Amino acid sequence: MSLYSDKEPDIKPPALANKVLSVLLPNRLLESVLGDLEEEFNILAKQNIKRANQWYWQQTLETSMIYLQKKLASIELLGRLNFYLPLIMFIMAAGLIVLLSILSDPTSISDTFWDELLQGKIHTALFSAHFWQNFWDILLLAEWGMFIHFESLLISFFSIAMLLYLYKKQHASIIKLAVCGYSLAFIPYIWSIMHIANHHFEANQIGPIVATGVLCLLYLLPPVSYMIHRKLKQLQADHLEFGQ
Repeated sequence: MSLYSDKEPDIKPPALANKVLSVLLPNRLLESVLGDLEEEFNILAKQNIKRANQWYWQQTLETSMIYLQKKLASIELLGRLNFYLPLIMFIMAAGLIVLLSILSDPTSISDTFWDELLQGKIHTALFSAHFWQNFWDILLLAEWGMFIHFESLLISFFSIAMLLYLYKKQHASIIKLAVCGYSLAFIPYIWSIMHIANHHFEANQIGPIVATGVLCLLYLLPPVSYMIHRKLKQLQADHLEFGQ
């Protein structure tokens, strides 16, 4: 019996590539797209299987990027991200404010936390297991006075006024509103770190400067998230109206 056969080997497209496409493509298009790609793949495979596999992966990545961008740009996904991410950041910022207010022994966070505090880098507490293990206990120690700061309120007021101008007068796009809003939320904290790094402050002077940055973040996250939420709702309504 011959060890060779005239029958062509059963060559199939890369299974992982098909899996990627099945995850990203809508069901109504999946079968037709896979059929077209497999047909071209079979033609190329008869000439050069390696080239056929490379071509298939190239087409998979190009097609996937198109539909991945559509998924990421979907109103539903943007709405979830705009709700959950600011909420998580808000809770973390609140925890950092309470920590800054009650902390008596920085080494309880880490051996280097005192030096990091002197540089204004309170966010390094987020990398500490001790901080997360005691996070809810820290939040339970919160008092209203820890979250009231005149300078931070003033900065936040002007930032919100600027965003309202973009929202109502300039009719800014969602992207522009999100970039401006979240930039305004984080800039005060980034400024506080840079300000401390470029000056020599006493230890008791650093706390208020860092608090200003973190409190501005705390104050601005909810209104920024709400304005983007309103913009998304408006865009969703426009799409429904256009579809009708």
